[in-house]
Order: sequence, then C-alpha cells, then structure tokens
Amino acid sequence: MDITLIEKFAEELAYMSLIVLVLMIVELIILFISNYVEKKKEGLVSIVSYLIQSVPYFLLGKIFIVGSMFFLYEYRFFDISFKWYFWILAFLLYDFTVFFIHFLGHKVRVLWCIHGVHHTAEEMNLTVVARGSIFDVFFTPFNFIWLPVLGFHPLMIFVIEPIARLYATLTHTSESFVGRLKWLEFLFITPSVHRVHHAKNHIYLDRNYGETLSIWDRIFKTFQTQLDDEKIQYGIMHDKLNSESFWHVQFLMWKELWIDVKNAPGFSNKIKYLFMSPGWNHIDGGKKAEVYREDAWKEKGFYQIK
Repeated sequence: MDITLIEKFAEELAYMSLIVLVLMIVELIILFISNYVEKKKEGLVSIVSYLIQSVPYFLLGKIFIVGSMFFLYEYRFFDISFKWYFWILAFLLYDFTVFFIHFLGHKVRVLWCIHGVHHTAEEMNLTVVARGSIFDVFFTPFNFIWLPVLGFHPLMIFVIEPIARLYATLTHTSESFVGRLKWLEFLFITPSVHRVHHAKNHIYLDRNYGETLSIWDRIFKTFQTQLDDEKIQYGIMHDKLNSESFWHVQFLMWKELWIDVKNAPGFSNKIKYLFMSPGWNHIDGGKKAEVYREDAWKEKGFYQIK
C-alpha cells in the first residue's frame, strides 16, 4: 500500500473534529426546535468544554502525541507492513486499549475526575461527545499513543483513531433519532448500549466500556443491554453537581477529591483516595458501583451480579 496515499487520507481525516462539531450543532438545533431538550445550557457547556479542551491538544499535539508516536516507532519491536490484516490487528488492539483505558477511567478516582466530566450530562445527544475534561489531553491519548512501539506506523493510527472516534460520536445520538438496534449489539456498541453506559441507574452502573466493538465487554462480563422495564436516567450519582455549570462540570469532582485527600488520616489513606474506586472511603471502605448494581438486581429478584 502506498504510504503517500495513506498520508493524504490521514490529512483529510484531520478535519474529522470539524465534522463532529457540525453534527453536534445540527442535532442540537433539531432537538431545540422539537422541544426535546429540557436542559438548555447543557449543550452550550459541552461545546465550550470542547473548545477549551482543544487548546492543549493544539499546543501539545505535535510534541506530546505525534512526536511521541514517531519516537516510539523508531524503537519498535517489530516491522509491521501496511497489509490489510495488520490494519485489522491495529484496529483490534486500539479498540481493546480504549476499552481498558475507559475501564480505568471508572475505577481510579483521579482518572474519574477527568473522564467523569463526560458523564455529567443529564440528557443524551451528540453534544455529550464534546463534554470532556480540560485535562483530557493527559488521559485519552494513551488509547493509541503506545501502538507504534509494537511496529504499527503512526499513519495507521492517524487513520484508525478518527474513524473509530466518528463511530463513537454516533453512539451518542439522541434516542429520539435512533432507538434500540438489538441485532447489532452482539458485535457492536450501539447507541442504546452506550446510553446504558451513561446511565446513573444503579443497575446500569459501570457497564459497556467498549467504543466500537461489544466483544470486550462480553469477554470481561461488563456488558449490559438496555432493559425494557428500566428507563435510563443520565448523569452521575451526585446530588450537588449542576450539569449546566461549566465550573461544576470541570472542577467540582477535583475539589471534592482534594478535600478527601486533605482530611484523610495518614499518607496511605491519602494515596488511596487518589487511586481507589470512586465511592471508597477510609472509614468503612465505602459503597462502590458493583454493590449498588448487585442490590439493584436483588430488588428485581435476581441474586447474582449481572
């Protein structure tokens, strides 16, 4: 395969962010006209977050991301060509890494302070994609930045990542446009499957970490389809966070983490507040997502974590 052709294609895909932004705005306008949106400021907060979040990517992108990838490629373990089956392998490795990093974003509190911003929206539409932390540049690039050291040319990643990101964008489509696609769930993350991931219902907590493929969630038993008798409630389990406030969305979880670390007795407990799961405390261990989930299943008459 001609590397010049791949380079040109990768350059074209660099405009994907603009396409995503246009899709967000178009959908939001339609939802406004149809009076489907109740929290009028959420979309604005999400888009402002996106614009501010883009600044460190613009400033650090070539050095921290692109530069690191080409540096790692110089010290690659294997020489991998552009043959079609290596593209598939690169995509599978990328998609699994997204699953794993996403999992960590829910299980490590300091990472949740970054990733959790994305979950603060209480209505689901494409603008939720834009709702990211201003510190995201120190988290999300690890989905792909390491792949060149295995031998995958950075250009392969520059093609795979934006295409996968576009698919991930579409999984945030409002349920007023796309309903359940049960026939796709066996292999792919569909909009309804991803809506479950954004739910704060106890029975849905910490499920469906995949970006494109649902096979990783099925393998690691974190998959959950949308239930007919459990309407999704979006957002996070936080009764003080205002999803229409930029400052709350970006900084409230950090403020609370700082208070917990500051007040924790002993160095060991301070470190644990950083790296244990959200909900952990030094007094009784706290109540984590899996306990809430198990209790919710018991209320439905099931006595195993689903």
